[in-house]
Amino acid sequence: MRPLTSPTEFIGLIRLSLEVDNNRGFWLVPEWQGQGYMREACHAATDFWFNQLKQPVLRAPKAKANRRSLKISQQSGMRMIREEIGEYHIGDIPSTLWEITREEWNGRYTDP
Repeated sequence: MRPLTSPTEFIGLIRLSLEVDNNRGFWLVPEWQGQGYMREACHAATDFWFNQLKQPVLRAPKAKANRRSLKISQQSGMRMIREEIGEYHIGDIPSTLWEITREEWNGRYTDP
């Protein structure tokens, strides 16, 4: 991701993957968090996942303590389907798994 005001500056990324129960992940430089950039980017990536790649479901694990990441999933219509211990770069920590189907996504974001 690159901000329009500084197009040569790298501020974050989104990863899409066919990995079981880990289809989307993202990271944003802390100084750029809380401004809606990742919410907007996740919307575009999720729409691409469903409507270009034609995937039936998107699942995304979340560290339970990462409130901003959880909020992005909630606001986009995802639901928590499981709690578990997840493997992250900081070690094994409490995690949740979130899901939304293509039908749910398109029912929420596609014009009739």
